[in-house]
Amino acid sequence: MIMLKMKFVGAIEGVSGSCTWLHHTDSDTQFLVDCGMHQGNEREEWANSQAFPFHAARLKYVLLTHAHIDHCGLLPRLVREGFTGLVYATRATRELTELMLLDAARVSGMFTEQEVKQIRWSVLDDDPGFKWGRSIRLAEGIWMAYLRSSHILGACLISIGWKVNEGNRSICFSGDVGCQTDENAYLPLMKSGQQPFADTDYIVVESTYGGRVREQAYQNSQLRLARLAEVIAHTLFVKGGKVLIPTFSLHRAQELLMDVLHWMKVNLPASRQVPGHNGNDRPITANIHAPLGHAVTQVYAKHLCSTSPNGKFKYLNAELCESLAMHADEIQAMLQRLVEHGRFKAGDECYLDMTKPRQPSNFDADIVIASAGMCDNGPVVSYLERWGSDPRNTVILTGYQSGGSKGAELMQRASLSSLPLDSLASGQAEVFDMSPYYSAHADQQMLLDFLFRTDGYGSGKPATVFLNHGNPASKYALREAVRQRADSATSQDRKIMDVRIADARWFDLDTGEPIEGSSGQAELLREVEALRSQLRQLTVEKVNKDSFTASGTSALHP
Repeated sequence: MIMLKMKFVGAIEGVSGSCTWLHHTDSDTQFLVDCGMHQGNEREEWANSQAFPFHAARLKYVLLTHAHIDHCGLLPRLVREGFTGLVYATRATRELTELMLLDAARVSGMFTEQEVKQIRWSVLDDDPGFKWGRSIRLAEGIWMAYLRSSHILGACLISIGWKVNEGNRSICFSGDVGCQTDENAYLPLMKSGQQPFADTDYIVVESTYGGRVREQAYQNSQLRLARLAEVIAHTLFVKGGKVLIPTFSLHRAQELLMDVLHWMKVNLPASRQVPGHNGNDRPITANIHAPLGHAVTQVYAKHLCSTSPNGKFKYLNAELCESLAMHADEIQAMLQRLVEHGRFKAGDECYLDMTKPRQPSNFDADIVIASAGMCDNGPVVSYLERWGSDPRNTVILTGYQSGGSKGAELMQRASLSSLPLDSLASGQAEVFDMSPYYSAHADQQMLLDFLFRTDGYGSGKPATVFLNHGNPASKYALREAVRQRADSATSQDRKIMDVRIADARWFDLDTGEPIEGSSGQAELLREVEALRSQLRQLTVEKVNKDSFTASGTSALHP
């Protein structure tokens, strides 16, 4: 039978290991959308060693959405098992993915650096005529198009089209949906993301935060910058201490670099005029200490400010130029200078420094942005050892902290605003939580807008939605929210015909029906999923209980 069929291989039960297998039978073209590593508990990591359900040598392509390890981390294993096809990606995604995989090879030992280097790439935007949404032929009767995501640099959603009888059909894979919109691109680096084409038949969408609605305060760039300025000024000029910001090397470190630069250029001059602040006339230095982040920043220097043939920025949030009072070429030059020379003068007696790999920690700096984000390894460990027991110092958390990590331990005593001096705990640095301001994943409302918005290009064609890449509770919450909006949709909204929770069956995308599995088997799949969900919950409760016993403190609040 001639068809395009699809099978979800990864991220069916959680938020890692994204991988979808497609087979266009007419041209006998098999390919993947993403090939990610499973991350998290031991069971998730065990999945990385299990046999692929496909023959790697028979795959012709991998279409890669972005460079996070849970989307690209098993590409080298694919090569080891015989894959010789092409990996399609943007130039930024290719360069970032190579960095992330080489780092994973050194740290995990799951694959070798040589296997990383054997990956064969096809870089979409190396073509001078590249533009978002342009169709690229994969085989006779099937094609693809990349659209911009705002998740991280280079990230994309992928639309795949194919011929069915006398017509065409299409499916869109969201990758990870970012937070930036035309109306509110509130995080510093990325411009707004795009939506699936108005006439798409299927949309596969992630559901990481499908059950959460982010408070409006956390979607406000001015509030974020003001809160960061308040904490830094309070620590440096009132407490007389230092600021440590643990960070993830990919994207978060570069966002924080821009926010600290904004503080130096906009807030610091005013802080120096406030009577009673201690040492507010001395030179101030902020240091970025992230060995992998150093290489990542080099990629950002090359590609963040790049433009499309029409002259528009490919990725850059133009509001950053206004915020920093810098032209795009000045931002690019600043990043390049940090990477090459290690220092950039941000203003009168204030400097941004970047520590190169294998250089020692800079304990003289006033502000340090240090990897790793969960505080268990990397340069941040030495800064915590030196600064973590002094209440004059402040640790600012800006990202997710997994249970059992040092970051989770710090999060247990974090506050959302600076504490009065007389209330600080003896022998402990103050901990401040800014993670809600920096999340790069779309919340429920943003996911709904991603699915329903067509920006005026309504076709009237209803779409079927598959929910993947989320825990069961998030998927079920998002499914209910999609159904409610579909019931009350306006004339401008995309029509949604059905919402399905992704499972491991094959689907015939020509007909929209599963190829194998009776209703009884489908019910069995749901029961297995429910049992696995209960098992995961019991595992989490045991981990939290063990953590409570070991530390004498309550478990991390989600």
